[in-house]
Amino acid sequence: MKPAALALLILLVAGAARAGDTDVLATLRAGHPRLLLTDEQLGAAVAAARSDPLRGRLHARIVEDAESMLHAAPIERVLVGPRLLDKSRACVKRVLTCAMAFRLTGDARFSERAKREMLAAAAFADWNPSHFLDVAEMSFALAIGYDWLYPQLTDPERAAIRTALLEKALVFAPAAYAPGGPTDKRLWFVTAPHNWNQVCNGGLLCAALALADEEPGLARLVVNGVRRSVPVSMAAYQPDGAYPEGPHYWGYGTGYNVIIIALLDSALGTDFGISDAPAFDRTALYRLYIQGPAGLDFNYADGDAESRIGSDAQYTWLATRFHSATALAHSRGLLAAALEASGDAARDDEMFALNAAWFPQDAGPDAAGTEPLDARFRGPAELALFRSAWADPRALFVGFKAGRNDVNHAHLDLGSFVLDADGERWAQDLGSDFYDLPGYFGEKRWTYYRLNNHSHNLIAVGDGLQDPKAVAPIIAFASAPERAFAVADLTPAYPGLAREILRGIAILDRSRVLVQDDIAGLAPGTPLTWRMLTGARVALADARSAVLTRGGRALRADILAPEAAGFSVRMATPPTAAENQNRGVTELRIRFTPGAPQVRIAVLLTPVGDHWPPPRAAPDLTPVSAWK
Repeated sequence: MKPAALALLILLVAGAARAGDTDVLATLRAGHPRLLLTDEQLGAAVAAARSDPLRGRLHARIVEDAESMLHAAPIERVLVGPRLLDKSRACVKRVLTCAMAFRLTGDARFSERAKREMLAAAAFADWNPSHFLDVAEMSFALAIGYDWLYPQLTDPERAAIRTALLEKALVFAPAAYAPGGPTDKRLWFVTAPHNWNQVCNGGLLCAALALADEEPGLARLVVNGVRRSVPVSMAAYQPDGAYPEGPHYWGYGTGYNVIIIALLDSALGTDFGISDAPAFDRTALYRLYIQGPAGLDFNYADGDAESRIGSDAQYTWLATRFHSATALAHSRGLLAAALEASGDAARDDEMFALNAAWFPQDAGPDAAGTEPLDARFRGPAELALFRSAWADPRALFVGFKAGRNDVNHAHLDLGSFVLDADGERWAQDLGSDFYDLPGYFGEKRWTYYRLNNHSHNLIAVGDGLQDPKAVAPIIAFASAPERAFAVADLTPAYPGLAREILRGIAILDRSRVLVQDDIAGLAPGTPLTWRMLTGARVALADARSAVLTRGGRALRADILAPEAAGFSVRMATPPTAAENQNRGVTELRIRFTPGAPQVRIAVLLTPVGDHWPPPRAAPDLTPVSAWK
């Protein structure tokens, strides 16, 4: 759109906004910087670093990261598949890191490097609006740089960046936030109930508030539009704070959701009640519980099976805002581990520099590990999470999933679980596959091995797929020191194949895991497959027992029922060469066709070694329907 046409459109829409809305800019903070970290807050952070060694190490790491970027070539407009997103994220990382390093040190090398990145992105023909996440993240990068480095920018540099924000990002705001809904099909994020809503609104809001004193009409339009739009996505946290798209996308969507609230707070002094959305105050606890003792999360949906969760600045923000001392202590520990690690875990986080804005204060020696060992989260992702201890990196950890198959980024994984013990993951979720596989988010999604029920740790009834629209609730949950459990009704996942399919997972004496499936009214001739995927080496002791070894540790698997069933082993290889081949992953399974309509499969999983109690007798089995 030509600048003259853009200006006219902004004036028309801004006039309508002023006529119908309260002036949301009445409390706009004057001058720059006004977004996320003011100069007063920066000064307090620098002063605090003198007495808090962790903050001092954080500031040094940010400067070190900025040093490593000084001579890297700026991004170029090169798409990967349909996306420019990796370039947008590189721009966020470089601008945020270098601008923060400049603010911490006053070293002009860092401000010049950030400016060079921003001006390169500003010169792009566009920011790929057909995949609007690309626009949103690029908009966030340039808007933060514009605000934080405003005094260091020359008039021509300001003009170039301001024009890019207007013509490549905010030009879409009038269509996005039109009274009757978006008038451009690329802007469907406005009504989306998932991470696209949070990220895209966050990117546009950052640009609008950075330019609010220069483009007040447009800023009013965006602020009011975001106020209407973002609560749609925040409904996903209800009723207990869990995130339907999994912990990987929790980091992405919740990160920008927190940015939205923090932007409004810093620039306007209010978030207009957005942070009061039901259950948002509980999502820090979800983040706390979803991580196992050795650092791996329960990576359901399109999550990463390999990465260990590092520090999340938004986790600190949530723990601080909603007064969770346990989550704050956990976040501080994560940041300390990230700073001590020799690898690049922290450097992979494009938002890492925001830890300097939202720093985890020391919550005291008694803050860690004060929450119950077990938790249930209801909602589109029904979850039960169990552990044997908080402070022990070798503790037992089980994540169990039910809920809905039809949410964004979901897999067909109802009834699946992960299991950690001795610092190793024994039962694993393979995570996402390559997003650019044909039809990955469309008509071929359920043909891919990693996404369907043939690759998850569950009971498969028949050889077909779980119903992609199935809703399977957790119907029982209990937590006691000697026995904790959850029961899911998986009957809707396999319609027409059985009258009732119940899966129960019980933690016995905080040292063993019982996985029990009770099936009633099974259709004649229907095969059953119990499977558990593992990166461990599997040796069959006999048909009914297996020993898994990994990292010098061991786990024993024993079939308790039925008497005729036996284990078999095969590689977790997908049907096509284009998919991730899952090298080193084994499927331990039980497969048979019952001769009766009533079936019970029970498997006991026991970590062995000097960290665990000596072998004990197998537990008595009772119907899952009677677990109370």
